[in-house]
Amino acid sequence: MDVSKFFVIMRRYRLGSVRLSTAGIRHYGQKMVEGVHLQYVSYRLPHNHQMSPPIIVMHGLAQTLSSWRRVSRNLCSKGPRRVITVSARNHGASARTEAHTPRDMASDILTLMRRLGLTRIVALGHGMGGRAMMTLALEQPLLVERVIAVDVTPGPVPESWYLSRKRFELMSQIAPTIPGHLTLHEGRVFVLNKVKHLITNRNEILTILQNLRKPTDNSFAWSMNAQAVLNSWKDLVTHYEDTLKGLKPYTGQVLLIGGSQSGFVTSSTIDIMKKYFPNTTVKSLDTGHQVYKEQPDQFVQLVVNFTR
Repeated sequence: MDVSKFFVIMRRYRLGSVRLSTAGIRHYGQKMVEGVHLQYVSYRLPHNHQMSPPIIVMHGLAQTLSSWRRVSRNLCSKGPRRVITVSARNHGASARTEAHTPRDMASDILTLMRRLGLTRIVALGHGMGGRAMMTLALEQPLLVERVIAVDVTPGPVPESWYLSRKRFELMSQIAPTIPGHLTLHEGRVFVLNKVKHLITNRNEILTILQNLRKPTDNSFAWSMNAQAVLNSWKDLVTHYEDTLKGLKPYTGQVLLIGGSQSGFVTSSTIDIMKKYFPNTTVKSLDTGHQVYKEQPDQFVQLVVNFTR
């Protein structure tokens, strides 16, 4: 039998009657506010342990849950856990807001857990999503069985990422200028001609082009809210560690999977990671920042071994 038939594919969650008891929730620092609606996909096979906390996956900046489709299917097929992928706020079909901090995104996961009746999860996040999941673990340690951080720590990001703010500024400026009569392909060519002399990194250009959408016959938009990212740039990118002041270390098991070529996981950032997550195991794959895409089989095996 085709095992893919057992997968539950794409469902937008709705308000339900199930609620997570607040008795077991511990609050540290600022109180976590109610989160927003997230688009999600749930993957499940008969061999997955229904009573084990599922893996919830949050993608990196300017991605969506679709970027994790292949890896999530493999994790579900080869591992013991259910897998739930989400599109973060201001990405994909999830709710749009003005704020986009890691604490905001952690609240969104907490809200999703309540509405799905989940009492504990394995929190897996890449880049931006990794910081959201780290924040959730530090704020609500009783709800997180273990953490998997993919090529991100609480420490400084590579210098190139401090400069990548320009990408989101350009996105905010360009969308209103794209002639509405163009096709989506023609609109992407229009954007390419606008950015190719200003951004030299090919992957950044591709990310911009892939995010372009045409929601109506006469307008263009991005699949992410670039302005919201800019609004929270300090908390999200440049000064994330400042947002963790006053939080006690998370003492659960943590797996940090770094890309050896990316510059995000270094000896100094690992030291910072272990200040907040003392039980961190570090694994390195010979990749850039997109670890799970560049070596998907090796990545999946690391996660499966860690979550058995």
